[in-house]
Amino acid sequence: MKSTMNNNMKKVSALMVLSLALGGGAAYAANLDSIQPVNSTSVSADSKGTEAVKVSVNGAPMTDGYWNKDGQEPMIALRDLTEALGIELKWNKENKSAELTKGTLWTIVTTGKDQYSVNKMLLKLGTAPEITNGTLFVPASFADKVLHAQVNTTGNQVTISSEEEVKTVTERGVITGINSEGKYQSIHIGGAGTDGIVLNVGEDTVFKSADGKDIKLTDLTIGMNVEAEHSEIATLSLPPQTPTYKVTVLDTAASESEAQPKEVLGTAGTIENVKTTENNGTQIEISGSRLTETAPDHVILNISKDTELVNHQGETIKPEELTKGAKVIGFYSPVLTRSLPPIGTAWKVVIETPADQPEAK
Repeated sequence: MKSTMNNNMKKVSALMVLSLALGGGAAYAANLDSIQPVNSTSVSADSKGTEAVKVSVNGAPMTDGYWNKDGQEPMIALRDLTEALGIELKWNKENKSAELTKGTLWTIVTTGKDQYSVNKMLLKLGTAPEITNGTLFVPASFADKVLHAQVNTTGNQVTISSEEEVKTVTERGVITGINSEGKYQSIHIGGAGTDGIVLNVGEDTVFKSADGKDIKLTDLTIGMNVEAEHSEIATLSLPPQTPTYKVTVLDTAASESEAQPKEVLGTAGTIENVKTTENNGTQIEISGSRLTETAPDHVILNISKDTELVNHQGETIKPEELTKGAKVIGFYSPVLTRSLPPIGTAWKVVIETPADQPEAK
């Protein structure tokens, strides 16, 4: 009887070992929700994964984190992190994603995907977010690379703090595009198409007129010359995009009232032809791409005494620089002839690239 019992126990033990060997991954996954985070990841070679990761944000303790399965990246609770940094989090239970917003900052985190959206671009950190014990955890590098916080990891201790001083850059340019619709608003300056830079603006962005008065995004139009204070950090897209803190219009009220139309159209391209009119004026023909839906891609503009001729920094240029082959952006009113191409009067012409001058022989 005893021998039979021992044999049965050996058979059960063998079956358990075989079951664990064949289904270890499934058993681990099944138990993930019922164990503590510190035990939910594999142990690295130096055994640091066997200990909980102590996390603090701006000096305040947070929920303990843990090391990822490779033992190379600390995982921290996302909601605790965002609350400590004053970032709004909206959870989408359908696709298990979290949308984060604060001022001009916007990103989205999706469970199981190593893709972190930063200013409409995707960034990979090498570790995907994961849900453990009903809480979404992200790699600590997320706080650094995406939220731009200061992260210091020493042993099993992770300290996170908000940047005391935001590094900014001041840049001037002419507005070539404005997106004032929807939640994610922006201004394109310094060029059209893939040129220039896109300024992402939000509720915290300050808008000022040339005389220092508070204005709104809706007060801006294409063709205005502005000075923008934006983050030193920008995406690698073309054009790059960056969070923006302040936008100041440099055009004075006097010049606006004299020449700027209430509605502005724009065409960016190359000067195809330059000619002198009967009254000794100048006329340029631009062929390229429209900046607004109702603008033509090909237009002829009369240069009047009130037309502003500038570069993207707002510096005045000479009429002689408007030569065939020069890359320019023309801004004008919707009052155009019905000819092909239509003819109008320029409010402002921005020269981007002077035409190549022939080499002296």
